Amino acid sequence: MRPEAYSQQAPESGSEGSGPPVRNDEITIAYQPILRGAATAVLCYFLFDLVSRIFFPGEAHLGIMLASVGIATILAQLVRQYLRQPRSASQLEVCGAILCLSMLFNSNLQQNLHFEAENLAYTVLMMPICAAILPRRRTIALAVLISFANLMWLVWRNIPAALPDYAWVGVSGIAAGVAIAAIIRTAVLRSVKARLDAIHDREIAEELAREARHLAECDALTGLPNRRSFFLALNERVERLRTHGEPFLLGLVDLDGFKPVNDTYGHAAGDEMLQTVARRLIDVTGDHALPARLGGDEFALLTPADPKTAEAALTLGQRVEAKLSQPYRLGQYTCKGSGSVGLLICDDPELSAHDLMERADHALYFAKRALQGKAVLFNAALEQEMANSSQVDKALRRCDYDSEFQLHFQPQFDLVKGRIIGFEALARWNSPELGAVTPDIFIPAAERAGLIRPLTQVLLGKALTAMASWPDEITLAFNLSTHDLMSPHAVESALATVRNSGIEPSRIEFEITETAMMSDFNQARRAIDQISEAGHRVSLDDFGIGYSSLQYLQLLPVSKLKIDHSFVRNILEDTAAFKIVRTLLSLSRTLGLGCVVEGVETEAQMHILRTMGARHIQGYLIGAPMPAASIPSALNQTYDFNPVRGRPGPADAIRQASVQ
Repeated sequence: MRPEAYSQQAPESGSEGSGPPVRNDEITIAYQPILRGAATAVLCYFLFDLVSRIFFPGEAHLGIMLASVGIATILAQLVRQYLRQPRSASQLEVCGAILCLSMLFNSNLQQNLHFEAENLAYTVLMMPICAAILPRRRTIALAVLISFANLMWLVWRNIPAALPDYAWVGVSGIAAGVAIAAIIRTAVLRSVKARLDAIHDREIAEELAREARHLAECDALTGLPNRRSFFLALNERVERLRTHGEPFLLGLVDLDGFKPVNDTYGHAAGDEMLQTVARRLIDVTGDHALPARLGGDEFALLTPADPKTAEAALTLGQRVEAKLSQPYRLGQYTCKGSGSVGLLICDDPELSAHDLMERADHALYFAKRALQGKAVLFNAALEQEMANSSQVDKALRRCDYDSEFQLHFQPQFDLVKGRIIGFEALARWNSPELGAVTPDIFIPAAERAGLIRPLTQVLLGKALTAMASWPDEITLAFNLSTHDLMSPHAVESALATVRNSGIEPSRIEFEITETAMMSDFNQARRAIDQISEAGHRVSLDDFGIGYSSLQYLQLLPVSKLKIDHSFVRNILEDTAAFKIVRTLLSLSRTLGLGCVVEGVETEAQMHILRTMGARHIQGYLIGAPMPAASIPSALNQTYDFNPVRGRPGPADAIRQASVQ
């Protein structure tokens, strides 16, 4: 019987307590071991009777009784064998009836062939025996009545004078049968109920265990396997690669611009977006892949690498990115999104799961850095880049910030006043191990290694020391990384460093990028408010290369924009770049914000920017980044630009002059 079918039947009358109801069929089936034991006892009785008649023959009709007892013995053995397998309630009822009828028949046959009053005790005993053997109440009642009627018939036929006395004996037999049936049935009922309660409790425990397993192995929001399950699966794949040579594909997926969605539309919309991403990953990867959520907006994929080719891997990555680039319906809003994908064909059995994750993560990092919204397959070039990054990381951990890091300062020029108004501090690292390391390499490495905050403090201290000898009207622009902005402690330490320097806060401008906004907008907003309240200006660096800058201008106390150099480089040849710069300059004027145009290298670029209304510029036309010692001569330099239309300035000569 299936335990879940219990509730389909009415509970047995008289059952108590909670738990699943007890079916009558369950009680009946519980009689099977009792009935099989009774069949064994009946078999032993008939065997004893048969042997006794053979070796101790009594009255006449020995052959008839031997045949009857022999048949009864065979029937008892057949019933016993039949009950070795589970049987239905009706089958048990038939088996019990066969045993009872065989005993009743032999007792009656003996009395009809040779009546003996003392043998009437066997007929009386049939009543409690039937009550003990038969599984159902209806058959018990019928068997007891038949036994009582048989007793009365034998007494009436052979000793009618004793009929009243034997009537009371029969009634006593009926009472004994009822009592035995009640006792056995109560015991069986309790046993069955205890078994059903145990089954019920086990099912509840198993369900709770399944739920606990689900919570431990699956992400509560998306239903995908969680980080723990993913790494267990990854380790299993690595082991199969080592033992059976089965390559597989590892993919890491990171959503682009998820934080702005979360901040703009709310966490409920963000959760819905993550659930949509999970469904899309399942649709794209199919039944043979394992998509998982590692945390936040980070997902991962495991799938067989068949065939093991770069084309097949990139095809899967392109399908993922195409699916994630479809519009997202988030309640009453519809927004766009994308996902960067880092892929790795795992076919080297010497690599551990950690090694594989490191390579896939590097491919993802390259995808987000250079090809946002695209799939990147880890290759030999990225292997070399990762090795170089590892060397940089190790050198950073061992280096002396004070002696190895210096600052160069690039001037910012006011076209109206015709003079330098400030400098942007730019970090330089001259490593004894690696030589000169560019900022685009060591800044991300310091962020990855968690070293950017102490490095920021050292560089800010150096910048303030250099600034102490500058004229009061000269300002300093200093960059804060995403990690700095995300740490309230780092922001407070930077502000405290400025306070301790004694320099006027209004002379120091902190530059931040849109990447910092996208990491955690709420924390970024708190940090920028804190910086503004301390009297510092905040400028938005690399403005125009993101897709949500206008939102930041609306919500944040930004005082200045910096137009990225990528728009200025081709401003003379590219109509689109020309229009973008003009629009951004117009936007800054409309919003009452300052604006610095970066990357100005030629007089032609400067003149066209001037016609657009640009006032502040920065670039090699004014001066390359210079050490602090060169700043006094730069401030004393006279700038006399030749406004010849379209004539580019000698950028290389300008760079050299600015360094000198």
